[in-house]
Amino acid sequence: MPDYNLIYLFAGFTIYASGSFAMLLAYRNGELSVLQPLISTSYVFSAILGIIFLHEKMSSINLIGLILIIAGVIVIGRGRR
Repeated sequence: MPDYNLIYLFAGFTIYASGSFAMLLAYRNGELSVLQPLISTSYVFSAILGIIFLHEKMSSINLIGLILIIAGVIVIGRGRR
């Protein structure tokens, strides 16, 4: 029987490496002031995945924080024209 913890660990490292490589490519062609705030969206995705797969509860303070992160990324992204 395979060790699923090792499989999950390898899958996690693979996904992380893919994301890091994608960010390196983005840094090569984009502006740091626009791309760097996109890293903060990882908190949003982590919270959503935690709710879906781990059945975590979202408090109103956490929800407000996620909305502020999204709003900040939108404002910074739209500021670049």
